[in-house]
This record gives sequence, C-alpha cells and structure tokens, in this order.
Amino acid sequence: MDAARAARGAPAGAARSSNSWQSRRRRAVPAWRDHTLRLIDLLAVLALAAFWFAAVPVAGAFVVRRSWRHFRRRLDDLRLSPILDYRASCSLDSAGSDFRFFGDFESVTDGRILWARSDNLTVPVELDRAAIYLLPAADETDDGNERASFDMDGSPPEKIRWDRVASLSEGAKVFIGGKARDESGQVRFSSEGTEEILLILYDGNERSLISRTVKAGRQKNEYWNSSTAYAIVLGSFSELILALVYSKRPALGAASSAALAAAFIPLLPLLPPGLVMTGLYRRLWRKGRAFRTFRDLVRMPLRHLEGMRETKLPDGSRYGWRELGNALAPTEGEGVPVLPPGADPAAEEEWRCYGMIDDDGTIRAPRDPGAIWAAVPGDPAVLSGRYEVMARLLEIGAMAALLAGIAANSVLAWLFVRSFR
Repeated sequence: MDAARAARGAPAGAARSSNSWQSRRRRAVPAWRDHTLRLIDLLAVLALAAFWFAAVPVAGAFVVRRSWRHFRRRLDDLRLSPILDYRASCSLDSAGSDFRFFGDFESVTDGRILWARSDNLTVPVELDRAAIYLLPAADETDDGNERASFDMDGSPPEKIRWDRVASLSEGAKVFIGGKARDESGQVRFSSEGTEEILLILYDGNERSLISRTVKAGRQKNEYWNSSTAYAIVLGSFSELILALVYSKRPALGAASSAALAAAFIPLLPLLPPGLVMTGLYRRLWRKGRAFRTFRDLVRMPLRHLEGMRETKLPDGSRYGWRELGNALAPTEGEGVPVLPPGADPAAEEEWRCYGMIDDDGTIRAPRDPGAIWAAVPGDPAVLSGRYEVMARLLEIGAMAALLAGIAANSVLAWLFVRSFR
C-alpha cells in the first residue's frame, strides 16, 4: 500500500516541482528587457507630445507661410500688368488677359457680382472664387505719403467672404487684379483655372497700396494657425489618458509622470523661468519677420527691370534708377520714400533712386502706382540676400530660445510631479 501511495504521489510532486520552476522562469524577466520596455513607454510619451505640439502646428505654419507667399507673388505679378481703363477695355476680346483696376466700390448684387467704378469705366467682378482681402488702415502723413517707420506688430490683411463686402459703404477704395474679358460688350473680371481674382479693399493713397500690402502680407506668428488650438487640446487630452493608463502599473511610474508633465507643455512657455526665454523668442521672431519684410520691399524695384538699368512701364513711360552718391542729400532725396523703412538717409551708402525717368534724365515719381518710387541704400539684390540671412538667423535663434525655455520648464514640471509619487 505504501508503494502504491508513493507511486500515486510521485507524479503530483513532480508536477508541483515543474510548475514552480516554470513560475520562477516567468518571473525571471531579464533586466535589459524591463529597461527597454520602460524606455519604449517613455518614448511613446515624447513622440505623442512631439506630434501634437510640434509636428501638427509646424505643418500648419508651412501651409500658412506658403499661402501668404502666394498672395504676395500674385500681387507682384499683377502690378506688372496694364491698368484697365476705358481705352484698354475697347480692345478686349473674349479670351481676355490680366489687368489691374483701381476704383471705388459701388454695390454687390444678389448674383455675387461686385460693381466698381473709376473715372471713366465701371466694371463688374465675379466674387465666386475671388480672393478678397481687407487691408488694415493706412498709417500716412498729412500729405498722403506712407510713414517711413515700420510697425513690426502690424496685422496682416483679413481674408473675408463675399457677403461681408456688401456691408461696405459706397465709395470705399478697391483694387482688382486678374483676368478681364469682354462678354457681350461688357468688360468683366472673373477667375479662371487656378488663378483667382485678387480683390483688395483699402483706404489711403493708392500709390502706397503695393508697399503696404507687401509689408502686411504675412502672418505675425505662423505657429499659431487654424490647426494649433485643436492640436493643443487633442495633445493634452491624449497625454492625460496615457498618464492614467501608465499609473495603474507601478513599474511605469516615470513614464506616467512624464505623460502628466507633457499634458501641460502648452503652458510651460508662460511659466517662469522659461517665461524669460519666451520673451526673447518673441523679440527675435518679430525682428526676423521685419527682415523678411525688408527683403521683399527692396526686391520690388528689380521686378520691373529684370537686370536692366532702364525699361518701359505698361503705360509707355521710362522706368529705371540713378545713383545718388554716398548719402541721400536733402535736395536729391526730398519727398522720396526710403526702402527699407527706417533706413537712415544720412547713411554713407551707395544710394540708388528708382522711378520714372523724364527725357532730360530727371527721375521722379511714376504715374503708375504699381511702379516703385524709392531710394535704396545699395544694390537691392545684395541687400535682399543680406536681409534673408539675417531673417533666418533670427528665426533660428528665436526657436532655440523657445525650446530652451520649454526644456527647462519640462524638467522642473517632471521633478514636481515625481515629488508626489
């Protein structure tokens, strides 16, 4: 009987021994594997934060910058086209071509047609697919000229829907650019293909319209765009969910703390000590935006000339530049706008004056408001390259300052959260 009992008990003991060995084997997870899993969880927190708080807003920033670049390029192309008046309208055909029109707003009909009039012509504009912008109020002197100072905090033009145009008062100034054609004896502006009609509503002097639009035609801060708010909300919510999931596993305490700290990353630039770096970031970014504006402004006279010293404008007048010497003398520079804004007229530079050239060689303001009348302290091609480099360096410095502030506050936030665990 003892032998039988022993025989029956032997397999049971062996089974218990085998189960105990397997249990110890399962518990004996290699240390390197445990560290790897923790590192993967921590990287998941960082990747989620990088996607929502960096990748999505930065992608939106590139889209915004590209759209404003297209706006400025479209305006730059249109200012080379002829001005539409009664004489030009008589030679139009059904195919049409690009024209500019400066006039006053009259009305908007139910068919989404805007009517504008100049001294000798009234034209309809199809507002379907038209790009309509409302330019900020002009900052001009008493004689109607644009002020020489440059507002680095100026607002960009507001893109509006066609139905808001109807609320404008009659007589408001309007710039229209794009395809104009003859339709049954009536001149009409309408969008064609990918080229939209560009319509700008503005006040002030039409001569300063181009430079004002180039100055204002850019976002203050491209990071803050239509996708940024949604990305911040979704990113913070995702990090909070991740922190809650990780908190149920004691081994993932560090990853849980990191996720909780990452949920508040959007607030970190507003908290000390990183707030100091945020202030530096804003200052450098504003200066970078100003230098990008200077780059575009000094390039404007070159568009007409295309490497030549003199050319013909669409109205047939001569346009070119003359050297003014090492300083902009009061007699030569009187009444001439200076590019870029804020440049010192007394600076010892090789000044050039761009404008309309009379038969006797005198240079003065062009009749065409799209032609640039300005004094530039040097070769615009060289200056634009210099301003481009300065803008890039300032933007890199601004981003480095912002990231340094966020990194410092992130470490402090993580240590604060860990102190309660």
